[in-house]
Amino acid sequence: KRIVIFVTILLVISLGLNLRIPFSYAQENEQIFHSNFVFHEYSEIFDVRENISSLNIEFPEMNWNITDININFTNIRLGSEVKDIETMEFDTGLVDNLIYRQNPTNKKRLGLAVQLEIQEPTTLYGVFIRGRKSNTSDIIHFQIRGYDEIDNKPNSTIYRSVNLNMSYSLDQHWYYQNFSLSANQSNPIELQTGNYSLVMIGNESLSNVAQYYWSVNDVNPAVPNLHTSEFIDSWNSGITNTSFLHRLHRKTEKIYNPQDINITAEIGGKEYEIFNGASLGSGLLEINDLSYFLNDTILHVPIKGNNSVQFIFNCSYLVKLTSSSFSEGDIKVKKNSNIKWTILPQISRISNKYSFEFNFPKEWFNIVVYRKIGGPWENVTSFVDINNDEKTITIPNSVILNGSNWKIEADSQNAEFNINFPIKEWERGQSLQFSITDPIINGEFIFFLINPAGFGFEEPIDTKEGSSGEIVFNYSIPSNAIEGTYSVFIYWNNQTHAGVQSEEFTILIPTIPFSIDPWIIVLVIFIVSAIFSFSLLSYRGIKKLRGNKIEKAQKVYNQCIDILNLDYLMVTDKKSGLNVYTQSLTGNKIDATLISGFLQAIHSFGIELMKVEDRSQTIKLEYQNSIIIMSEFVNLRLILIMKESPSRFFLYAIDDLAYDIFKNYGDQIQAFNGDVHDFDGISELIKHHLNISFVSPLRVLKTETLAKVRLNQSERSYVNKAVYFMKVNNLNHFFIRDIISIKECNPKDVEIILNLLSKKIFHPSN
Repeated sequence: KRIVIFVTILLVISLGLNLRIPFSYAQENEQIFHSNFVFHEYSEIFDVRENISSLNIEFPEMNWNITDININFTNIRLGSEVKDIETMEFDTGLVDNLIYRQNPTNKKRLGLAVQLEIQEPTTLYGVFIRGRKSNTSDIIHFQIRGYDEIDNKPNSTIYRSVNLNMSYSLDQHWYYQNFSLSANQSNPIELQTGNYSLVMIGNESLSNVAQYYWSVNDVNPAVPNLHTSEFIDSWNSGITNTSFLHRLHRKTEKIYNPQDINITAEIGGKEYEIFNGASLGSGLLEINDLSYFLNDTILHVPIKGNNSVQFIFNCSYLVKLTSSSFSEGDIKVKKNSNIKWTILPQISRISNKYSFEFNFPKEWFNIVVYRKIGGPWENVTSFVDINNDEKTITIPNSVILNGSNWKIEADSQNAEFNINFPIKEWERGQSLQFSITDPIINGEFIFFLINPAGFGFEEPIDTKEGSSGEIVFNYSIPSNAIEGTYSVFIYWNNQTHAGVQSEEFTILIPTIPFSIDPWIIVLVIFIVSAIFSFSLLSYRGIKKLRGNKIEKAQKVYNQCIDILNLDYLMVTDKKSGLNVYTQSLTGNKIDATLISGFLQAIHSFGIELMKVEDRSQTIKLEYQNSIIIMSEFVNLRLILIMKESPSRFFLYAIDDLAYDIFKNYGDQIQAFNGDVHDFDGISELIKHHLNISFVSPLRVLKTETLAKVRLNQSERSYVNKAVYFMKVNNLNHFFIRDIISIKECNPKDVEIILNLLSKKIFHPSN
């Protein structure tokens, strides 16, 4: 009954078309095309730092290109350093002077001292001395004292005193005397210009076995005019040309020009010289046109000088950044009207000196910029800079508000091109042919054919890429085409220019004299019967086609749901139950050996046999809140732990996976010796069969490479979603669940994602 109704409706429609019944809802010729536009972002980062030795410049987002760096240095001075005063050693061995006390003869030397000459204000953290001591627990002190300028010996003023740090040893070693460990002072000592004494001193309570040695150079001291002294009953007058071995751990307040000590800054593995500034202790680093891409949020700038000595400085810096990104937009094309362009850029300010720039084609005019913050669109064109000479739109920092949406609209003239259509009258069954003369700029041509009733804008007939020569379109006129005037509409666009042209032609049906012969009656009966049969077959074919389409959509849906239900995957030796490969899709580790042993033990109990073949079988086991699927093939067992039962498509996939694992690793499993690293390649087989990318972190192809890849509008939309998600969340990866609704697993969305994965536009982050 339905088929008869369907045939009747077809006959009525055909009759209406042949009689040229007018349809009031004939379509307009307006078409909307999607496009992507490249925008440029500019930002400046400024800050001031004080008392630092290296510079870390922080950025609110990663993936920016650094174009210029300007750093002004002031108050450049040394950090802490170890200054050698006397360190000379001789092949004949070092001479030792010692502190000791012996009874009953009461022989003693209770102190040793050397002159400390301070030529500029100095912070002294400690002193390294070279020496040794006997095996004793006596405590003596190391001090900074005043200096007797007349007798060149220590006086009674003690500036800092600490317990001597020295260990028992038969050989001399360097020992650090830390003045910050003083009982009265926990900070380093500040010394003004002048002479002081470094003193190692004991007292009358020293034991007979106590001996403390301080190595001395009395052959060729580095500073021969320094005085040394010893304490027996009192300090004797100092003598020159002899010096105890010592090094100073200090910091001075001397200011340096950067070029005097060869200070450089390292950026991106390359060192740049810092030039002297206008005043003492100042410097300047200017790097222009750097073009350094930073895939991080921190730029580390080490500052180096002579002998890698650490420097302390103040600085202010200005860093200029740029970035390029895609924004979605629409092109509205209609005959006898201007082309309408609409762009929806995503703008997110990252600093107080930020701007957004778009280079528009020279043919654009009537440019309007809108901003929306929760309410209606607001025209802010008067607040932005539209440079018609440079053909740029610049949205300055002062206009950009957090959380705002943006829209740019513009017009352009309909691009002209020629449709060469020499023949205007055609008949059914003929091959219609015409050609296009491409404009100067290449682009895409889309062919629509509009019938006399005004229909045809739903789907294009053909699409071709433009070139420098003629573009030829061919169309076979159906044998059942209705008579009347047809229109050819050709739409052209190349992302920044667009146009539409049209031509009309007529399809004629030759006039046949009206007469009814007996054979015509037979023919009509035959045609009606054929239409009925064809309609019946078409109905069945459409039903089958629809079933296949539903089956395909169901397969894609199940493919998504199944991989989301998969928690763990293991491969074991079927005979021994030993685990050779484990993969967790939950982020949690499991004891694979314990689980595989458990499954081996209960293999014969509580199982549901799902499939048995010659060399394989698939087993289902429900345990607690999990579904365990075991696919056995020859000598291996593939174990999958899932939240819910899988689809039949998934069972087919794991059978194929088990076969491929056996094919590639069957011999290694047979000879398994406990080394699981031989089976790392199984992960690639899993990726191929189960599409685990749906639960893996992914990255997007680099922008410069992505621009060369041809994508359809749906694919481009998901690429933009992924890029925007990573930018807003300051990440270098994303998950599929971040850009589509995983709960729904819409087959169309999943199929687009699978296409992007197969094209390697989306690829694993590792």
